[in-house]
Amino acid sequence: KRQKQWQKWSQVIIPMMLGPYVTLLQETQSLRNMSVVRSRVLCDGCDHGSLLEVSSIYFDSIKKILICTCKEPALQLLSLGLFPCAPTRPTLAVDLGMLEFVRNLSMNAAPNTTAWCETLESFLSARQFKLTTRDTLRKRFSSALQWYATLQDLKNLTMRDFLDDTREELWSMNTNNVDVEDDADNAGLDRPSEYLRERCPLCFGGSNWHQPDELVDVIVCLDACFTQKRRKSQGNAWAAPREHPETVFIPEKDVKVMEAMVEDTRPSRKQKPSADKHYESGMRVPTAVLDQCHESFISADSSRAKASTQLFADTGFMALLCRHDRVLWLVNMTSAGEKQYYALCLLDKFFDHVPKAMRAGILYDIGCQLHRSCLKYGFLDDVMDRITFGISVFHAYGHQWPCQIVYHPRKCVGFGLTDGEGCERFWSSIKSLIPSLRVSGYYTRLYVIDTKIKHVDQTSLKGMGKWLRRKWIATRDRKADAVEALTAIYSNGISEDIIRAEWNAQVEQQTKPLARQGKNLADKEIYAILILQEQLDAYTKEQATYQDMLSTGNYESGLTIIEVQAYLNDFQTKIKNSLKSIQNKKDNLSIEDKANLKKLLGNKFLQTRMNALAVKQRIRERLCQRKFELNSLERSYRKTINRIKLEKHAQQQLKRKEPGIQVLVKKYNKLCEELEQMIKSKRAPKGAIAPLAIDTNKLFEIDVDDDIWQDVGLTDDHDGHDIIPGWLGNDDIRSGIKALLELDRCIEEETRLKKERLSMQEWFLEEWNVMEKAYNSSNGLDVLYQLQLHREYLLQLCLNWEQIVRVIPCSLSDGWGPTQAEL
Repeated sequence: KRQKQWQKWSQVIIPMMLGPYVTLLQETQSLRNMSVVRSRVLCDGCDHGSLLEVSSIYFDSIKKILICTCKEPALQLLSLGLFPCAPTRPTLAVDLGMLEFVRNLSMNAAPNTTAWCETLESFLSARQFKLTTRDTLRKRFSSALQWYATLQDLKNLTMRDFLDDTREELWSMNTNNVDVEDDADNAGLDRPSEYLRERCPLCFGGSNWHQPDELVDVIVCLDACFTQKRRKSQGNAWAAPREHPETVFIPEKDVKVMEAMVEDTRPSRKQKPSADKHYESGMRVPTAVLDQCHESFISADSSRAKASTQLFADTGFMALLCRHDRVLWLVNMTSAGEKQYYALCLLDKFFDHVPKAMRAGILYDIGCQLHRSCLKYGFLDDVMDRITFGISVFHAYGHQWPCQIVYHPRKCVGFGLTDGEGCERFWSSIKSLIPSLRVSGYYTRLYVIDTKIKHVDQTSLKGMGKWLRRKWIATRDRKADAVEALTAIYSNGISEDIIRAEWNAQVEQQTKPLARQGKNLADKEIYAILILQEQLDAYTKEQATYQDMLSTGNYESGLTIIEVQAYLNDFQTKIKNSLKSIQNKKDNLSIEDKANLKKLLGNKFLQTRMNALAVKQRIRERLCQRKFELNSLERSYRKTINRIKLEKHAQQQLKRKEPGIQVLVKKYNKLCEELEQMIKSKRAPKGAIAPLAIDTNKLFEIDVDDDIWQDVGLTDDHDGHDIIPGWLGNDDIRSGIKALLELDRCIEEETRLKKERLSMQEWFLEEWNVMEKAYNSSNGLDVLYQLQLHREYLLQLCLNWEQIVRVIPCSLSDGWGPTQAEL
């Protein structure tokens, strides 16, 4: 029965209602004036049909109407401004104004049809308007709402196709007289696809999409979200294949094709051994560093489970967004972990929609690992020369420093001031859908997400002018600060060429493989022993704190005796495991390594320096962990009471950890003072450098340029050397490198903002010309009314954009298309 109803709705009733619906919108001025249609008289009985009683639901009443089935009931109800609950013999119809209101409400709040229907029934019941049976409104109202949305989608799709046909005519007229070389290099698209031009006018809407003097033409970001899960269905009931006509989801079959390709390639393809075993072919970062980055991120390990496939049929989404936080495509994930083929599928789809000359900067929290896999296994081989990989700004703190100086967007050429965190902002914008979509059907979940994205798109499109202006002003301010800092440095006799040469030397030095472990004190096992010893000391102090609480009964705020006992047991286990690990590592040391360890423990300077390095590594780990934990708290909004309580508890736990970090910093700074004194008193190796102390006032405001990431003076790289490189020992050069990189990124950002400002105006001019041609070539009142609405929408966009982006220089004239009178 449900399947037959769906076929009747989708194949007969909805296409049949499209024309009358558009006419109704024209007659009522988009449902504004309903008095005329509600006074219409329908057939109340004849020989060609039977009578049908329908309950019509309005905001303030329920009315019974009789209609004859001599004509299609759905069309008769639509002519009265009502929408039926069933395709053939409806018993309930809902006012179109109410359906429109509920649709808009669900765009700005968590969709909850049940709550709306219960509220409406209660509201009408208090005014003596009642349905014959209880709980019959919800199902019938939901059906009407669903198919009304489908009718609206069909109307919007029809108008879009009509405008695209007109655009194609204009495009053909403009290119008829242009000579096109019949050359393999010119094969493919002449500009980004209409799909992408609609997704983001600033990235893809202009004619200047390719700039040979820039490294990348467009910047996009990737990320996965495992909070948007869907539970497995309890039964095997048939589900209507409801799909949004303008969906952003990549078809499941395309994902399966990419999955099969990746799974077949990984085990069969063998990488040829590199001439330099410290690097993988094509990579600038040492293999050991890439391995450490891999271990730092759960997302880098596709075998780690983030969602149970036993409980959930769909485990989340992976998204590809442009730098303006606009969704380009989504992939529905069904695996327990973050599989690489999802990202590859998104990128493959992207490059299918852009010209062969277009280059992209890809920001991903594990961009280094994706780059590594592409080179190692040949993924995206045909477009790899058009890709520049980077890591998103926030997630960069989890990467090793050599990885950051190659992949961080503030260090990497071409990314400007883009942060790559658009996906995180998008996940926040749809988090209100999590509860309802957790228990929804497969098709309903995708449709709701598509609908939400359309709403978010409309909102962000109106605000793009403000976005450009805000970014332009912020970039100019940052550029001015960088210029001021560089001017002071240049006055000290240090030129830009010197700073650039020192930066290149720093990158070269800090991306070198680690020295052979057997010939110096930087042995991996010795590092591990010292780090474990530091951890052991920290665990012992924590254990003593909880033991005192248990003995005295004075518990910290929010802690119970059960929690204290649990923490105590946990630390006892950690201490036992640490002691065992230290002993095992000592037993596994070679004779030479044991000698190195003995030498380390016997030399006060070397021992102090190694201890300082171990403490600093521990501080880095704790600060990164704290930053990741705080991120969700700093970005949360519209908090429920339970959420606030949970976050308050989390903040208390984070605050409780801060003294521990501060103790480590004090210990580290004290070790730095000792090292400095030993260097001054000639009790250190020749060429040894005093390490930099950590500023406790800025301890929790870590940034990519902070000294916390660099181990200056904590390794033996410069022991025995007379000359210390400028990037390491000269404060002016070190500051100059930071300022010059900031200036470079600001210049790139300015160039990109000018390009986007130009694209905005070019896109608008084309949209205006398409609308004008369509309007002038149409004669039906219904179509003309829809085009008039589109005209008003474009005029509103122009008013939102034109004045506010004048601050950004543009090579085009001031004309945007509409006349001043039209505006």
